Amino acid sequence: MLWFLALILLPAVSPVRLGAQPSATQAAILLSQSLAALTHGTVVTDAKLQANVNYIAGSDEESGPATLEALGHLESLVVLNLSGGQRQQIQNGSQAAVTGIDGQQQLAPLHNSLNPAAWFFPALLIEGLIQDASYSVTYVGAENLNGASVQHLRALRTLPGHGDAATMSLLLELTGFDLYLDSGAFLPVALAFNTHPANNALQDVPIGVELSGYQAQGGVMTPSHVQKFLQRSLLLDISVTSVAIDSGLPPSDFQIQ
Repeated sequence: MLWFLALILLPAVSPVRLGAQPSATQAAILLSQSLAALTHGTVVTDAKLQANVNYIAGSDEESGPATLEALGHLESLVVLNLSGGQRQQIQNGSQAAVTGIDGQQQLAPLHNSLNPAAWFFPALLIEGLIQDASYSVTYVGAENLNGASVQHLRALRTLPGHGDAATMSLLLELTGFDLYLDSGAFLPVALAFNTHPANNALQDVPIGVELSGYQAQGGVMTPSHVQKFLQRSLLLDISVTSVAIDSGLPPSDFQIQ
């Protein structure tokens, strides 16, 4: 299921774990600048987006309304009410599940449950990178992306208690993702990470997310246009129609059965 593979992807905050490398120090500075540009000091706890979405998978093209929720940076719920039926994906910490048009929920393997949950809401993503000490973020460098100057960051997340050194090293790489900030505005413009076949954690399937059309919603800069790519082909084209921030989303929305 292509859609499954694709979706299985601050003020007064604790600093990002810097380590000893100057690149980590530069990353922390850029993250702080990005968060200031996104929130202007507003602390964000959750976000609920209503949107119209186009889904493209080869010859299969569907459209319809969608709801995208995020609670913090590790929990999200994406509901696509497409013309071919409803599809859902839940991510909760290091566990994810997908519900297809048959209404049956299926757990994702661990290696497909470690991508950034708040990929569609940058303010929560950046807050998480700054606040969560399990993340290590380093500065890769200045680059050009789609004709624009960007600052490239790389994030990795350490998961405790998951086996021997080789397993831990693999899991560290599986959590990794690349973040691109606009060099002038410091707003996130793109993410890149990998999903994998259910039976092969070593085979990378690239995912890309592009964020554009930022608008102020409840004092927080929010992209009005989000595109998700599978192997460089457009999979989801999301046009945000409304945003509710800090509405008190219940944790029960993100429970996996």
